[in-house]
Amino acid sequence: MVRKVVKAIDAALSYEEATDGMRKLGITGEVGEILVCNQLGLELVLDARSEGFDAIDKDGLKVQIKTRRSESQELPRNVGRTSPFSKHRCDYALLAFLGRSYELREIWRAEYRKLVPIIERQKRRNPSLASFKSVAEKVYESGRGK
Repeated sequence: MVRKVVKAIDAALSYEEATDGMRKLGITGEVGEILVCNQLGLELVLDARSEGFDAIDKDGLKVQIKTRRSESQELPRNVGRTSPFSKHRCDYALLAFLGRSYELREIWRAEYRKLVPIIERQKRRNPSLASFKSVAEKVYESGRGK
């Protein structure tokens, strides 16, 4: 699946180039889910309408994955927000940071029970990146492994 996602990434980058960076294909979330699952050995849930989770880990725990992509060569800054969390429960959430060319740079893990107060303070259930990271631990950094 990763080889096929590389083709999607190439198409997305070509499209951005053709539109002088003004338009994007909107594949960041899907790409992030696949790259995270590949990196951490998670099983991607193929039904995108699954109730509140994107993957299942080796212990059967439900995982929700959020992804942010950088617009520059640096890591995305700690400003901005995650996409909204479902009202359905998961066991833990992962926040993946991708570089400009969709390369996986970092993954942060937060137990869902620690995120609930942060999520519920937001009308749209989309906590800031900084607040997510405040209750999370980094589990992957490119070049360093788990």
